Amino acid sequence: MDTKRKISQSRKRQQQEADGDISNSWICKNPSCRANVPLDDCYCKWCSCCVCHAFDKTNDPTLWLVCESEKPNDVEFCGLSCHVECAFRKDMVWVNANGNLMKRDGYFCCYSCGKVSDILGFWKKQLVAAKDARRIDVLCYRIELSYRLLDGTSRFSELHEIVKEAKSKLEVEVGPLDGPCARNDRGIVSRLPVAMQVQELSSFAIRRAEYWSSSVARDLVPAACRFDFIDVAPRQVILRLIEHPSAEERGVKGYRLWCDKKGETPEDDQFDTDLSRGEAQRMRILFSDLEPCKEYIFRAVSYTRAGVLGHSIAGCFTKSIEIFQRSRGNSVDGIGERD
Repeated sequence: MDTKRKISQSRKRQQQEADGDISNSWICKNPSCRANVPLDDCYCKWCSCCVCHAFDKTNDPTLWLVCESEKPNDVEFCGLSCHVECAFRKDMVWVNANGNLMKRDGYFCCYSCGKVSDILGFWKKQLVAAKDARRIDVLCYRIELSYRLLDGTSRFSELHEIVKEAKSKLEVEVGPLDGPCARNDRGIVSRLPVAMQVQELSSFAIRRAEYWSSSVARDLVPAACRFDFIDVAPRQVILRLIEHPSAEERGVKGYRLWCDKKGETPEDDQFDTDLSRGEAQRMRILFSDLEPCKEYIFRAVSYTRAGVLGHSIAGCFTKSIEIFQRSRGNSVDGIGERD
């Protein structure tokens, strides 16, 4: 609650500042928000997804991943949120990711700032929704989502097996949970023969997860840094790294960076750039020889004398040659467009 209160207070201050200068803002189109958004922002960061930039009229918080504080005095979070399906689409949900430096099991990474957070709390929310579901399509989706969140896990294999059993029981009655029959069945859960068994398994999984959370220490990985994309062209990207306030306190010595097309798996020892802390603070980093209209994933690892400390990830699309040339032409003519 403290984190949400801090975010709410920060947003109120921003709202008051924005109210003082309406000419430098636009009104959010979300009827339940209607905030003043700075002209430089292409979406409302208060109510919209930081990946797809869309808001939901029926904003169900249990289907949004939020970048928030997970421990006292944590300042390295941005407070932004995204749809869980957007996080899946951008590969921001990690279960047994490849590579020694980038192994993550049961975490998600904020698309905006790169903070790494535990997925278990969000996973429990899906099972609470499944346990209380009254419609079959809702029950099926929440069980299927719970299954996807930890599919392939080794750290949470016991919890995943419980959901796997519930999923199997449901599929006997309704078919594949990601199929049209299960997704569109508006029937009543109480009339489903296996409903009670599935919901009892959901309750059992929640209890086991709560026991896990209280008895096992979390090995949360800090974010390495934040990415600031200064210039994105068809064949190159210029960015800079923004350090977190705790970098010096944690003894960060430098950063290693990887740049790969989405879908490619980077090798731990084949990083593109290795920068000292001093270089990272003052340099603009150029990645060239890229392909137009492709999504690239940028990864950064911070390291200390003891070894790897944090990990951050961000993505961007290179521009098309035609749009880039047209944009440059407009800028020369003094027309210029805001993204």
